[in-house]
Formats: sequence, structure tokens, C-alpha cells
Amino acid sequence: MTVSHENPANPKTGASWKNWVRFLGPLVIMGIAALLLRDKMPFLATGYQEVLSAKPTGLVLAFLAVIASIVVMAEVMHTLLNAGGANVRSRDTLQLTFIANSWSATFPGGAALSAVYQFHTMRNWGVNVLVSSWFIVVSAALSTVWLIALGLISVFFFGADFSLWPMLGSVAIMLGLALLVWWVTNHPEPAKRFVVAVIIRAGRIVRRRPTKILDSIDEHFGQLDAVSLTPGKFSWVTLLSLMNWVFDIVAVWLCVWAVTDVLPGFRAVENNTTVLGVVLAFVTAKIVGTAQITPAGLGPVEAAMTGSLVAVGMTASSAFGVVFVYRIISFALITIIGWVTYFISVARGGMHVGSMSS
Repeated sequence: MTVSHENPANPKTGASWKNWVRFLGPLVIMGIAALLLRDKMPFLATGYQEVLSAKPTGLVLAFLAVIASIVVMAEVMHTLLNAGGANVRSRDTLQLTFIANSWSATFPGGAALSAVYQFHTMRNWGVNVLVSSWFIVVSAALSTVWLIALGLISVFFFGADFSLWPMLGSVAIMLGLALLVWWVTNHPEPAKRFVVAVIIRAGRIVRRRPTKILDSIDEHFGQLDAVSLTPGKFSWVTLLSLMNWVFDIVAVWLCVWAVTDVLPGFRAVENNTTVLGVVLAFVTAKIVGTAQITPAGLGPVEAAMTGSLVAVGMTASSAFGVVFVYRIISFALITIIGWVTYFISVARGGMHVGSMSS
């Protein structure tokens, strides 16, 4: 039996024309600026020519790789929510992943809006507060761990100078957080006793009995009894989180091939880069994009990725062409797909959750 729920998280249902201006504005401004500066910055004109002559096969494969990265993240959501006792279909988590990605990419600070949107949608599906929050924490922790790990590996083997200990410390903290969440999930009673003891001690210090807080803690930890995240499932989710980044990096790698007609390997060739160079440029751009001063980091992300690709061996024109086609695929096309999905699946009737997961 299929149960239909109206989504309560329709922030002013349907993005208004102002939102679309905010979304497309930076991209249009960048295009106009590049056009006006083409004579003063010759690599832009050369880059445009490389874009126009890019291999269609490489671009199509890059697009499929980006789609694959979205699909595996949707499977992370599907696996974790079902481990938490929520009977959610893969199709629904895939729709939500596309939509949440569009919310994140469209607005400055979109990552926070995306997390809120996902949380409200999951609550609308009947997922309790604790499991919804638990999914967001676990998925974010694993994603961050793998991004840092990929950056560490690429920098280390590429031979660049870097500060090892801060990166190792970041990996250890995020991995520790993910493992702590996994342990709490599978051992709620000891975790509850510890949290209750801390709350009671704090209550004594401020001379107040935290009755309501204790009742809430008891309720939330009681909900964890429904969560069953075995080591096998945790390992599977961890692998999927890694593959999300791998598929995205493969998309950049294929864009390099499409634009330059050279598929990067492990040995550098003249005016091109290596697999590790592609990884390093990708991670650098992702780190820069986390600030999201502009929608999807438009501007800073392109500058960071172009500069990184040049630093690892590519010409400025080729790097510009690669970044241009990659961002059209991974940002513009995927965001449009997400908004189309939003209007079809949410604005016109709400998300649907079946009684059986697929």
C-alpha cells in the first residue's frame, strides 16, 4: 500500500523568479565577463574553442558518472534510513537526493537549507527525529572523512608540500565521530546512562532539575532500539560514501579527456596532468566551495579548480575548458534535473513512500 504525504517543507512552494535570477545570475555574469575579456585574456578564447571541439563521448560518460555519484548517495540515505526502521523506497531517496542537491546548489549557504529540507521531508515520511538527525550526522561524517582522505592521498603521492598532521587530525576526528555514532546506535543504554549522568551533574550545578530534558533523552534513546546498523551495513555505507566522491572525480577525469583528447594516467605528459592531479584539483575546489558565498560556490570553485589544474600541469586554456564543461554537467544540468524533480514530485502532489522498500 502506498501512502502519500504532502511535503510540509515547501519553502514558499516553487522557486520564484527571484530565486531563479539568484541561481542563474552569477553564471550569466561570469559568461558576459569572460566574453568581454576574451581579447585581454587569450586563454579564454582558446578555452572556448576547446569546449566546442570536446569529445561528445567523454561528455556523455562524464554526465553518467555524475548521475552515478547522486545514485550512490541516495543509496546511503536508503540504507541508513531503513537501518533506522524507516520503510523507504530507493526511488524516494533518489528523488530527495536530487532535490536536496538543487536546494544546496541554488542558494548561498544552500547546504544548510538542503539539510533542513531533507530533515523535514524525512519527518514527513514518518522517520523519527533521532533517526533523521542520525542519518545527517553519519552521512556527513563519512563524506568528509573520504574527501579529506582523498586529498591527503593525492597530495602525498603527487609530491607537493603540505602539513600532514592537521589533515590526519581532521580525518581522525571525523572517523571517530562516525564510529562513535555507530557505537551509540548499537549500544544505546550505556550511551544514555552517560548522557543522563552529564545532564544531572549540569542540573546540580545550575540548581535545577532537568526533568523535561531527561524525559526527552529517554524518549530519543528509546527510538534507537529500532536502529540496526550492523558492521556489514556500516561498511557498505562507508564504501558508498567513498564511491560518491570517486564517481565525481571520474567525471572531471573524463572531462579532461573530452577537452584535451588525452586521458590522464599515473605518468604526466606534456601540457596535461595525472589521475592524482585531477583528484587534487577536485578536492581543492570542493574545499573552497564549502563556504558557498555564492550559489554552489560559483566563481571561487571555478577559479580554484582552474588554478589547481594549471598547477598540476595543464595549460590555462585546457584547464578553463575542462572546468567549464564539468561545471555545466555537474552544476547546471544536475541542478535543473533536481528542480524538475521537485516540481513533479513535490509541488504537484507530494512525495510518496511505499510500505515496502525496493
